[in-house]
Amino acid sequence: MCLGVLLVLLPAAARADMGVMIADPTTVGASAFTHAGHALVYLTGVCADTPVRARLCRTGENGSVVTRYPKFHESSSYGWNIVPIELYLEGSMRPGERLLYGSQNVRDALASKARDGFMKDVCSGACPIVAHSYWRDMVAATITRDIFVFAVKTDTTQDEKTVEWLNAQENVDRYNGVTNNCATFVKDLINVIFPHSVHRDVINDIGMMTPKAAAHSFTSWAQRQRDLGFYIMHFSQKPGSIARSGVASSGTETAIHMKKYLIAAAMIGDHEVAGSFFVAYWLTGRFGLYKEYVRHSTPRLTELERTHQAQKETGGPAELRLIEAEIETNETQTTGTDAEWTSYRQRFTAMREAAAPSDDAWKTVLKRLDRGTISVDGNGDTWAVPEKDTRRVGISNRIVLAEGSDPQLALQLMAWRVGFALSAKKRMRPGIVEFREDWALFERAYAQMHPTVMIAGADEDGKAATSYAAGAAER
Repeated sequence: MCLGVLLVLLPAAARADMGVMIADPTTVGASAFTHAGHALVYLTGVCADTPVRARLCRTGENGSVVTRYPKFHESSSYGWNIVPIELYLEGSMRPGERLLYGSQNVRDALASKARDGFMKDVCSGACPIVAHSYWRDMVAATITRDIFVFAVKTDTTQDEKTVEWLNAQENVDRYNGVTNNCATFVKDLINVIFPHSVHRDVINDIGMMTPKAAAHSFTSWAQRQRDLGFYIMHFSQKPGSIARSGVASSGTETAIHMKKYLIAAAMIGDHEVAGSFFVAYWLTGRFGLYKEYVRHSTPRLTELERTHQAQKETGGPAELRLIEAEIETNETQTTGTDAEWTSYRQRFTAMREAAAPSDDAWKTVLKRLDRGTISVDGNGDTWAVPEKDTRRVGISNRIVLAEGSDPQLALQLMAWRVGFALSAKKRMRPGIVEFREDWALFERAYAQMHPTVMIAGADEDGKAATSYAAGAAER
């Protein structure tokens, strides 16, 4: 779900929000061993004045994220950074802009632009683009990870208190992976506003504070708060050449899913250790980020889930079926129905075959982009020039079809992106609203190159339907 879509779906009263943000673990560094991921605080009423100073948001601003890392590699040894939500998710300073493709080259280009732009106050003579330079993790994080947000609404007084707490901090790096890590920072800040809402999972994380414990405890607390409009967002990792991120896990969950831990316990004959991991996880540690997102993707779904639990205790079968049907309807507004996804697959196949049955350029566009050149111009627009090519294509939703973006390359890029989503597992693909936006871009790009091709497909209910690609150019 893109941030612009969320602001349309949520009621006005819920647009000042605060919550736990979880970035799934990457395959490099400590994450490869712990699978813990990273924790941040999500804020829509609080914005970044600089990367190390907060203020209340102004009209038209969407908020920020703030977090702690081991070492930012900035001009001073700061303890936390705060950046605009768009910069963190997409590497852009413009609301509503989305990257269509991600690679290491794209990430480096956006980081360089941010270093010379928003981050310049903390990057003077510093902020190298090297491994474990964690300031880079504050830019375009969805290139390397899936992101989940667990949020409730706040009021102006609470937002002011958040700003006061952040700006009063000494903001000096004292990171400790056990006692003063990213999840500890999240716990400390959110508990200032919502006391006792975030806490450790002593059983499953062996006493440490972990990102998943922050999300789990906050979710359990927020579901009991009827007036706070709890909801969850999911920002899927950009399709591209970077390996898919892992899944944020608790300590026992990591142990039972990773053979290197269980085998070691078995080899030393300590079956009680392995067994205790299973028992602890089964009794208290089961909490799937994506599953919870589907159940709580809007405040309305949270209300329905609460009603469903009450109906189980007091209602009859008929009442249960009615509430379950309403829950399913609301869930598909975020995830889409199977019939709608099938319809898109049928139409996509027909359009590819009608346009270029033997052309493999759509399949090789990723390799060509990876081996090409990425640049960010003075307007903040991101462009790609494929390998052995002189043409360029815009790689954000805002400029992929703009003047200066080659129509053929735009079609290849959008066909590849749409094809990825249609073949991906549910967790890896975007929500249905974002996908519809991508599909509209694909149809417009298709119409530019094949204005008279008639496409037969199926509508959302699986019934026969026919459309002209040329019509998309007029939408």
